[in-house]
Amino acid sequence: MIPRLYPTAVFTLILAGIGSFGSGESSAPDKFARDVVPVLTGHCYECHNAVKSKGDIDMSGFLNEEQALTQPELWDLVREVLEDGEMPPRKAASHPSPEEVELTLKWIEESFESGQMLRPERLPGRTTMRRLNRAEYRYAVLDLFGVDYPTVDRLPADGVAHGFDVIGEALTMPPILFEKYFEAAEQIARAALPSAGEETLQTRRFAAEELELSDPDHYSERAKAVYLFSNGSATARVSVERSGEYLVRVMTGAQQAGDELAKLRISVDNKPVEVIEVEAELRDPAERDVRVVLEMGSHSIAASFINDYYNPDAPDPNRRDRNLGLAWIELVGPLGAPTNTAFQSRFMNGAEGTRKSREVLQEVVTLAWRSPLEEQTINALLQIAEPEADENERVRSALAAILTSPRFLFRVEPEPQDSWRALNGFELATRLAAFLWNSVPDAELLDMATTGELLRSSGLEPQVRRMLRDARASRLSSGFANQWLQLGRLSDSDPDAARFPTFNADLRQAMERESELFFEAILRENRPVDELLSADFTFVNEALAKHYGILGVSGQAMQRVPWPASLIDRRCGVLGQAGSLTASSQPTRTSPVKRGKWVMDSLLGTPPSPPPPGVGALDESHKATSSASIRERLAAHRANPECATCHDSMDGLGLALENFNAIGLWRDSDGDFAIDANAQLPTGPAFEGPAGLRDRLLGDGSFRRGLLRHLMTYALGRGLVDHDEDELDKLIQGLPSDVSLSQLIQAIVRTDAFQRHYRDSEQS
Repeated sequence: MIPRLYPTAVFTLILAGIGSFGSGESSAPDKFARDVVPVLTGHCYECHNAVKSKGDIDMSGFLNEEQALTQPELWDLVREVLEDGEMPPRKAASHPSPEEVELTLKWIEESFESGQMLRPERLPGRTTMRRLNRAEYRYAVLDLFGVDYPTVDRLPADGVAHGFDVIGEALTMPPILFEKYFEAAEQIARAALPSAGEETLQTRRFAAEELELSDPDHYSERAKAVYLFSNGSATARVSVERSGEYLVRVMTGAQQAGDELAKLRISVDNKPVEVIEVEAELRDPAERDVRVVLEMGSHSIAASFINDYYNPDAPDPNRRDRNLGLAWIELVGPLGAPTNTAFQSRFMNGAEGTRKSREVLQEVVTLAWRSPLEEQTINALLQIAEPEADENERVRSALAAILTSPRFLFRVEPEPQDSWRALNGFELATRLAAFLWNSVPDAELLDMATTGELLRSSGLEPQVRRMLRDARASRLSSGFANQWLQLGRLSDSDPDAARFPTFNADLRQAMERESELFFEAILRENRPVDELLSADFTFVNEALAKHYGILGVSGQAMQRVPWPASLIDRRCGVLGQAGSLTASSQPTRTSPVKRGKWVMDSLLGTPPSPPPPGVGALDESHKATSSASIRERLAAHRANPECATCHDSMDGLGLALENFNAIGLWRDSDGDFAIDANAQLPTGPAFEGPAGLRDRLLGDGSFRRGLLRHLMTYALGRGLVDHDEDELDKLIQGLPSDVSLSQLIQAIVRTDAFQRHYRDSEQS
């Protein structure tokens, strides 16, 4: 087995190699410790901690004010949900008092306004040492060893700043993460190179309370089961570490009615596999199973009730209502001999003896650590295991050490002696792989770094084109696009079920996938970036097509479809996609303020300033909502001079999208009030509706600049500073009006900011 003593040595290495992460206590009490920490511990940590990070938000790592100040974007979100009364949720066991909320909001406001925030201006042009985030860790392990480690389930959530989880200052190292890395390294090493006879069946059971339901009300706490009284689904999400054949097993029973048995459809990744006729009774369920072939990686397994029946006039009162019950879903496997990964094939096909281990390790450690190695490093890695260990055990121990080394976990670029220095080939390869693949460089990229060809434009530009053609470039869509459009908030959106009964988990997932697939199509087809707002096609499955009113689409798989002529002005591009519209709404109504802020932040790259403390929310009483439209109530809110500066812009942008309700359905009225989607900003002509807003954003090139600003932030792993804004101006002036995403990426890669490492101005 892998020796348990190595983590101590690696832990010491990490502490010695990377220095302090600022985890010590502040030297004196501060307002954060006095006013904010009690709110966090009393009302936030229960759901937002390193183990249960709901919404991918972990607030337990804020040990002091210094750490808290590294994540301004997160605190901006905290401010927003506190002001709107969205958090803690209504069903939470405890809620902060109005005084606690006021003190927390005051600290956030003072921190922004007083300049205490660790803003990029204090580190001009400098990319700090960066820890791999969860996505980068997952994909690096997948590319190196063929093991898809479920980082979202097993590693704490990453910090977010400037809208992204790739920002160096926000990627802290809370103490719990050290131990998590040790656990992960052992599991990955064992999966990468299992011992003979270890390919035994594994059974993973997902109890009813662990399943994602299309309607949460279908779960019975008393019976610990899911009851589908109408067509709906229960989904298990699982990570498979080895490709092969698996058994999906369900415990199910039905209340029968009508002239056919209840039917349960098993689907994998939204693709139907088999329909089961359920004969067992609801009170006496039975096991049913189907065989599926799963590739290594993450999958969704859904059990769906598909033939609901209800006839209150049926002669037999016991046969009037057909329902389905589900106690659990199991995944068993892999069945038979699993397929070897590319890493395992290389290892087993090598020469015999120590030379084989050395060759394999030489290759993998060079890739994992993104740099050439000395002979003594390989020797040391092979000597970690006990002397009597066999060859496989020596390699497993070495792999675990590789994965817990600072040289894998961190991207460290030595400080320049002067104000800046050019990156070497290996550092540039590392930045490229992180930007475009969320991973480590491959062998070809490192070969180019070794020869120096990557440092020449004749070598760099073809490599960027190759990387964008590679399947791994899809990670740019799931990584950048998802965060750029703020789709992460969609997972926390909770539209009121009584007002929006068609919204469910399956529709939520389809909304998110629509935007990611759409972005990827624009990227891979070299379409102009303006088509992100104007393209005449999208991606839907049957549920999302029905949501939009598109005919002729069936099945759960996402399909590319053109927008019908009747919908194209309303829907084309990201402005008409339901995911962002839902994520920027309140549970019971639309929010022109949130939508306007989303347009300013995501599409224009010019987020508004935080509101002053103590600004009241809109009156949501029945008297207020029944006597005035949302437009009229917002106009009254803007009458406050402190609010008008930002809201004059935000409200106009959001009101242009007011024809979309809180889940992105088109409407012509809101209750008794006709929708007025006319908008007027402080400057420029008036416009109307999503089509008018689209024309306004594209007309002056502000959308292209905003997108470039976000892409550059994501690529550099830091916030932009004045020098970067000047660089942006030069880039925009040199780009054609029909510039594509790949051209924007090439332009960013050519900048000094991407190809140089700068010192902190305080050290220069």
